[in-house]
Amino acid sequence: MTLVYRPYESADYPTLVSIVKDTWHYEQMASPNIAELLAEVFVSSCLCNATHSIVAQLDGEVAGIILLKDIARHRCSVGDRWRQVGAIGRLLMHREGRKVMRIFRNVSSVDERLLGEIDTEYRGEIALFVLDSRYRGRGIGKALYERAMTYMRFRDLEPFYLFTDTSCNYRFYERQGLRRRAWRGETVRMDGRAQEMTFFVYDNRDALRGCAA
Repeated sequence: MTLVYRPYESADYPTLVSIVKDTWHYEQMASPNIAELLAEVFVSSCLCNATHSIVAQLDGEVAGIILLKDIARHRCSVGDRWRQVGAIGRLLMHREGRKVMRIFRNVSSVDERLLGEIDTEYRGEIALFVLDSRYRGRGIGKALYERAMTYMRFRDLEPFYLFTDTSCNYRFYERQGLRRRAWRGETVRMDGRAQEMTFFVYDNRDALRGCAA
C-alpha cells in the first residue's frame, strides 16, 4: 500500500466530484445528471474558496482532500472561477437544477448568518474536508486533518473556523478539540420531502487558549 499526501491537481477534479456526490447522497435529492452538476458546482466553489490543498492518494487513487483558506491572502484563480461559472451555468439550464440550486443558496445564507453571530476575527477556514467512504476507518482522514493543522500553525492561520451540519460526521471536530460556536436548526425541502437539519460553525479558539495557558 502506497499512501501519498500532495497538493491538488486539476486531474483530481472528476474524482472529487464523484466523492462529493456519493458522500452527500446527491442522487437521493436529484436525478443523476443534476446530482453530477450539483457536485461540480460544490467542488468548483470550494476550490475557488481555498488557498491551499492537501490530497490523500492511496495506491494511485484519490482517497480524500482538505482545502484551507488564508482569509487575508485569498484570491480565486481565473481558471477556478471559470470552472465554477461554467458549472453553475450548466446547472441553471435545467428546471430541476434551478430548484436544487435555491436549496443550496438557502444553506449558504444560513452559514453566513451563523458566522455573523460570532465576534471573532478569523484568519483561516477549512473550506472542504471529504474522504471517500471506501477509505474510512484507516486513519487517513485524521492524518489529513493533522497535516492541515500543521500548515495552519506554520502560516499563522489561527483562529480558524469551518461550517458543517448534521449530514456530516461533525463530532469528529469535537474530538479534535474544536468547539461549536453557533448553530441553527432548519427544515430543508428536498424532492418534495421535508428534512430537519442543524447547521454549525466550529472553531479552535478554546484550543488556542489552552496552549497559551
